[in-house]
Amino acid sequence: MIPKFPQFKNIDLLDKKDIEKFTHKFLPYSDFDFVSMWSWDIKEEMKISNLNDNLVVRFTDYLTGEPFFSFIGINKPDDTAHELIHFAENSGVSPVLCFITEETANILNDSNFYIEEDKNNFDYIFSVPQLSNLKGLKFKEKRHSAGKFLREYPDAIFELKELNDLGVREQIVSVFHNWEKKKELDKKIYDFKHKHEEKALHRLLQTINDNNLIVSCIILNDIIIAFSIDEILSSKYAISHFFKADVSYKGIYDFLNKKLSQYLLDHNIEFWSWEQDLGIESLRRSKASYRPINFLKKYKVSLTSKK
Repeated sequence: MIPKFPQFKNIDLLDKKDIEKFTHKFLPYSDFDFVSMWSWDIKEEMKISNLNDNLVVRFTDYLTGEPFFSFIGINKPDDTAHELIHFAENSGVSPVLCFITEETANILNDSNFYIEEDKNNFDYIFSVPQLSNLKGLKFKEKRHSAGKFLREYPDAIFELKELNDLGVREQIVSVFHNWEKKKELDKKIYDFKHKHEEKALHRLLQTINDNNLIVSCIILNDIIIAFSIDEILSSKYAISHFFKADVSYKGIYDFLNKKLSQYLLDHNIEFWSWEQDLGIESLRRSKASYRPINFLKKYKVSLTSKK
């Protein structure tokens, strides 16, 4: 059971249903998705509470590890935000609430609040039908890239695998390491983030349970060269949690995206969340190139004297 504020508890696997009682009423914001919350709690510092029948979460920043508070819900939003901001300040935590959903931000009425868009944490939403066929001029390069990959590697196959298979898990980690070695990225920012991402991936792989996860792979000569771990939701949405490929195979991302989109479409999924870009320019360019149709917007909320 999630305790009443100001009491908190560390998140554990048994909290999934209780957390989803709060979050199922809203669009699937990635930060409040249980699989994401559990996977990225790499230091086991995430804490949860119930304030005015809203879910309160003490997060740590994905890049810096600094703590901050957030909540999801629309019950007494002004009172909840005020109380949480003051609690954060008294606890020595930044008095800025982050990951506040658009639904909540829109009903904050107190003029003392300073509300700003947090574009680095907007969730990218893509059309599954569009990515499944890559039709039209705007997808010309992606379409050609996926086709070129298949022409160069005609024996490559798309296949779903089971996460409880130890050999599959080992190959997934190997793909991640190969990706790290070959991808040219901003070392000062991106390497730091991906040290965290590898830990999050291991945390997910070590705690497999019924989370509606699918693991799709591109396999060449019996070796996994790309994978995507996605969660199927009941709201015609899927969320991409981990997605990596051996980038020495040109066009592999476009090929996997197309094949996985076709699978999702066959299973009545219309929208695919690729989560946020964290302000990392290379991620932003890559995600934008697939033409998102929408964003799940998130906001920062503070008091005007604290901005």
